[in-house]
Amino acid sequence: MGKKPSEAWDAFCEQLKRAGRVLDREGTPRDDLTQAEGYRKLVHLVRMGFDATVDFADPEHPPVYQLVTPTTLGEGETPDAHYHQAFIDGAATYRLTGRRGTAPFIELTVYAGKIGLQDVSRQVGALTEQELSVASDGTFEIVLSPQPHPGNWIRTEPDANLLYIRQYTHDWGKTQSATFELRKDGAAPHRPPLTLEQVRSGMERAAAYVDKSVHTWAAIVERRAAAGPNVFFEIPAAPDPSRPEMPIGHRFSSGYFRLAPGEALVVTFAPTEVPYWGLTVTNYWFEPLSYEDHRSHVNNRTAKYEADGSVRVIIADEHRMTPNWIDTLGHREGVMMFRWSRSKDPVPRLHAEVVSLATLSGDR
Repeated sequence: MGKKPSEAWDAFCEQLKRAGRVLDREGTPRDDLTQAEGYRKLVHLVRMGFDATVDFADPEHPPVYQLVTPTTLGEGETPDAHYHQAFIDGAATYRLTGRRGTAPFIELTVYAGKIGLQDVSRQVGALTEQELSVASDGTFEIVLSPQPHPGNWIRTEPDANLLYIRQYTHDWGKTQSATFELRKDGAAPHRPPLTLEQVRSGMERAAAYVDKSVHTWAAIVERRAAAGPNVFFEIPAAPDPSRPEMPIGHRFSSGYFRLAPGEALVVTFAPTEVPYWGLTVTNYWFEPLSYEDHRSHVNNRTAKYEADGSVRVIIADEHRMTPNWIDTLGHREGVMMFRWSRSKDPVPRLHAEVVSLATLSGDR
């Protein structure tokens, strides 16, 4: 007897049940907001998984697509960055062309493995704005290949499968994003029609992606929480198999905030002059709380500095029209991520103190 046409769909739905168990794990908060966002994240991951395994997965005709949007978050992103990616064949040669735009910082990184799709992810080659040559008309071309190439070149290896692009700026309202077009040398002129096997295989891989990804990032957040609340720890630069590799040109401090009603967290630090730093808070699912309007984020251009050059940031579940005020938007706990970029100076020590909101009346 032949298979039912719906059998692949039944298997897909059955696979997704395993991903949903993250809501029941011991460390997952049980409050309604965290659980609601958990359900939402699972649904969003289904979309992201299908994008990565079917719709944008063809390395012969790889679209460069915007990975992070207000509804496709969850890897500790910063509102100061735009993120794009494309899937490649590391043994082939590609040419990435486009216009540079005006974002002051850009990073193009080739990885072998993508978190959620493969068991490990390692950096193979990278290029930043510091090495990128741009023509006088603002255009660029970058070759991605295993063999060296004159001009802009990013090394690949046979197991490389992902080009990941990050652009950073202090204010996207005043910044023009770069444009990207990626072509494989020798590719057929047109993408062939979709096949049933592609979809069936993609659904299977997408369901596995949802399961692996949601548990991977939840485990990372849980380690932050287990280290103790309301304390920042610098993330070591040395490779660690238990965590994703850090982006080029950045160092990080991170912590987990946990506040009772009526409490606020006052974060103070003394930064040196640096091209970029930014402090973001996320929910339990590692999603930035305000990716579009920046209410839960501050950087070195938006921050108000004290007279001695230090910075004082307040994290609280209350909105006040005050500089350096990070609104947790109803969240009592979540992750704090501090990025320190394009500088050899040491990451500043961030001191965090829990205080009563009532004592901050002068900050209104």
